[in-house]
Amino acid sequence: MWAGWCTKVICDHLGLGCKTGLPYVWHSKASNPFVNLRKEYKGIFWQEEMIPFFQNLTLNKETTDVCELYLEMAEKVRQGLGHIDPYFTKLADGMIAWIQGWRQLNPVTKA
Repeated sequence: MWAGWCTKVICDHLGLGCKTGLPYVWHSKASNPFVNLRKEYKGIFWQEEMIPFFQNLTLNKETTDVCELYLEMAEKVRQGLGHIDPYFTKLADGMIAWIQGWRQLNPVTKA
């Protein structure tokens, strides 16, 4: 869920469109709904703060680099949602690590 919100916030910031809807790859397998509920029940409560957080999130108007916007968002997730659960602090750390990895594998080349 959070990845969809991140994508929407950054696309809105940059004035880009973003497709939502059913996934292109459909994942279907037998699973135990009670096990799933036990793993995901916190999300039901987190939504009370998470949805308004992302709906009201604003990013630096001057920034147009997607990686920089994602890093800015990571810090805002840490500050704005970290009090809910340690998951959001780990999430922010993971977002930063993802961008660091992306930049290592995709260095910017000057023309």
